[in-house]
Amino acid sequence: MRVTEFTEHYDDKLEEKVDSSKAQELARRFLGQYHSVIDTKAVLEDGVWIVTVYLGFSNTQTKQVKIDVDSGRILGYT
Repeated sequence: MRVTEFTEHYDDKLEEKVDSSKAQELARRFLGQYHSVIDTKAVLEDGVWIVTVYLGFSNTQTKQVKIDVDSGRILGYT
């Protein structure tokens, strides 16, 4: 699933700015499609939530998901 397909599904539900818990939920659902999500942490920088997602149980990895604070769109991930 592409990033745009995933975030378009949530557009109707987002009526106000995305808070930390909503950003973490979006990142969990997005990466949870393919990975086991252990924990998340969100930091707001210049109108973009940077959500660090910790993946895996035995071989822990981290990914960062960037989410727009106004629209809730996932801008990218690394």
